[in-house]
Amino acid sequence: MAAVKRMTYMSAFARPLDRSEIDQIGIDSSRRNAADGISGVLLTLGDVFFQIIEGDEWAIDDLYRRVLGDDRHTDIICLRTEHGIAERLFPDWSMNVLDLDHLDGDVVGPMKLLLGRMGEAQHIIERYTQPAVSRILRQGLNPLDVPLHKADRLVMFTDMVAFSAISDRLPIDDVSQLVSAYFEICCTGIARRGGEVTKLLGDGVMAYFDPDLTDSAIQSCADILLGLKKARDDVPPHSPLRLLYSGFGLALGPVLEGSMGSSVKMDYTIIGEPVNTAARLEALTRTLDTPVLMTEAVKRAAKQQWSITDVGAFDIGLGSTTQVYSLDTGDDTTALRATAERALDVVATGGPG
Repeated sequence: MAAVKRMTYMSAFARPLDRSEIDQIGIDSSRRNAADGISGVLLTLGDVFFQIIEGDEWAIDDLYRRVLGDDRHTDIICLRTEHGIAERLFPDWSMNVLDLDHLDGDVVGPMKLLLGRMGEAQHIIERYTQPAVSRILRQGLNPLDVPLHKADRLVMFTDMVAFSAISDRLPIDDVSQLVSAYFEICCTGIARRGGEVTKLLGDGVMAYFDPDLTDSAIQSCADILLGLKKARDDVPPHSPLRLLYSGFGLALGPVLEGSMGSSVKMDYTIIGEPVNTAARLEALTRTLDTPVLMTEAVKRAAKQQWSITDVGAFDIGLGSTTQVYSLDTGDDTTALRATAERALDVVATGGPG
């Protein structure tokens, strides 16, 4: 028997499916798989599919591409991909469907419990995992096998203004509420415009965009600033959410991207001069009292008409001066740190500082 490829994956129902629909999936899959020499098993439990498929490499790759594009599946996670398998697990099943919700027995009970817990664990892990890693896994690849590579990226750093003072003066519950709200507004604003959140850095966010999404990256800064302002305006004067102020640094250039780390902890991330530049521009927003700063490369890459001002050349610790540009976002906030610290006096003391 020729060596085969085996994939194990799970997915959630994109919509409720009744038993007849699940049976029809089995019938259709069995017919197509038999024609392509694929064997396997499909388990359903609650609103989750668990599937093992095995066959020639081309046939498995083609089937998995169809699964990724099937609107009945969502939250697809490839649990394992095996190559060069000498013996099939299910040689006589072109596709056997086992609906565990309608099966009983001494073995079925523990299987339901095990698969249910595994599904919960996978979705929890995905929440803690960078989206790029989830996409690699969804493609049936091992992120550890993806080589480090060079790529042009637009890097964004955001950081909450006056966070050290905030964490010193406010109760832990207030700090937690503030940081959670900040991350929610920033991360959703970045993802909505096509960006990749790569790190949550205590009170800040590191993200990156493809260079052809430069305008989207700039717009995400404006979106987030608007979201922060709305959050401040929608709460009472003494709410910790009144302290939602942020700076942004944007830089564009070549980086190294991929898996880096040790035997203890791995990270899929980017490193390079644009990362350092974006972080230092974000810190410079406090000095220049403007929320968004960018490099000339970002300004040149933008295709839309933005209100961008040349604020001069600055030594930000990279060996030479950097020409810096600010974005007029329409936000009337100036003196970022002073504004945030005045708000902190009100929140922390219950009255004007």
